[in-house]
Amino acid sequence: MNRHKVEVWGVSLRLFHWFLVASLFTSWWAEGRNIRLHILAGCVIAGLLLYRLIWGFLGERHARFSSFRPSLLTMKNHLFDLIRFKPGNDVGHTPIGGLMIFMLLTILLLLVLSGFVLIGLQMDIGLFSGWHTSFTTEVLIQSVHGWCFEILLVLVAIHLAGVVVESLLQRSNLITAMFTGRKIVKEK
Repeated sequence: MNRHKVEVWGVSLRLFHWFLVASLFTSWWAEGRNIRLHILAGCVIAGLLLYRLIWGFLGERHARFSSFRPSLLTMKNHLFDLIRFKPGNDVGHTPIGGLMIFMLLTILLLLVLSGFVLIGLQMDIGLFSGWHTSFTTEVLIQSVHGWCFEILLVLVAIHLAGVVVESLLQRSNLITAMFTGRKIVKEK
């Protein structure tokens, strides 16, 4: 079976991905050590999410949300292929990978929004400055922010495991592809 490299992810999407990874790591590291850096990293993440939302509709083919919108049937078929160790031939995201992207973006959005609400309530700065609420509600929002981060960690772990599994099955290093933009696929 012939295999060849194809351009899948453009420079802007790859930069988004790696800036997001760096910003998430910075935010995690700074939490409890440097609140200003934590907030700055959160603001960078918010900007990256806004960019990704726009690029999800206007970007190159494999960056558009429509190119990896999963259906129950495609996810079921992909799951059965994974169970049988049968590699797919998805050029962009796999059906389950597409679902993961939507889940990651959603939890990141909730994490950023809850963080913005917290700095508005606790520091009276940002989009939600001037908001006043009960202590119980503030504690709830703080809990939501923490839960979102914990869910994010689980999703990232599943995402990384999926990248490893798909890399092995497809015989295409997806981590390298996220640096180079080029992925090895089998010819149809």
